[in-house]
Amino acid sequence: MAASLREAVTNVRASSIPQSVVRPSTAAVWALGRIEARKLVLHRSFLIGMGFGLFILRGAVGSEGASMTLAKTLQWLVLGSLAGLVLGAVLSANLAALRPRRSGVQELFGAMPAPVESVTTGVLAGLALGPVVFAVCLTIVGWFAFRSDPDIGPYLDLYLAVQFPLTVAALGSLAIAVGRWIPSPFGGPLVIVLHIFTPLIWAVPWIIPRSNLDTPAWHLLYLVAVIVTWAAVALLRDRRTVWRVAIAAGAFVLGVVAVFQQVPEGGW
Repeated sequence: MAASLREAVTNVRASSIPQSVVRPSTAAVWALGRIEARKLVLHRSFLIGMGFGLFILRGAVGSEGASMTLAKTLQWLVLGSLAGLVLGAVLSANLAALRPRRSGVQELFGAMPAPVESVTTGVLAGLALGPVVFAVCLTIVGWFAFRSDPDIGPYLDLYLAVQFPLTVAALGSLAIAVGRWIPSPFGGPLVIVLHIFTPLIWAVPWIIPRSNLDTPAWHLLYLVAVIVTWAAVALLRDRRTVWRVAIAAGAFVLGVVAVFQQVPEGGW
């Protein structure tokens, strides 16, 4: 009987599905990231967001009339595209995080050699390779468009420039985390509505010139802390580990400290 029991246990172990690795491999993450990047920037929600930016441009050009110069048109194009990029990134990243659940295949990843969080890390990598790289390109164009502007040119520096890609990464990470924890396509629009129609965006503005801060480094730390916090929260939906909880909690605490270190007396 004991021999039969040992044989049965051996057969079960031999035929069982191998456990996934602890962490996704770098090659798999970037391979998925390249695919997700294309899906993000070509998704209709991203294109709608960029179209909204062009709509802003049309209204601005029409209001200026004959006084609209080529330089002014380029400036409005950059501003409208950046606004549309943020909206499109939030919507498309949120829907990308929902895709495995909508397709009913999320549970299947746990039975594969690749860990279940490979999909989430792939979407996060796609955010970095797609919308964030797009934001870097628009920021470079904006640098040349605004450097001669007497109102904005004096405030242009590397500190201000890096905030635009970091903001896209922060809001995109938030949208991915919302998509992983809230199984609804309304999560992305909810993030946008809360930013536009509530004072939330003024609690700590995403883009702040160096001249408005006593310690500018705290604002960059705040943006990085937001990205790490929401990325860790998104991964916690797949697998809850002590290290991920610690990283999420540590980044959140760092973000709160950075808020109090940079917000002036009386708020913004």
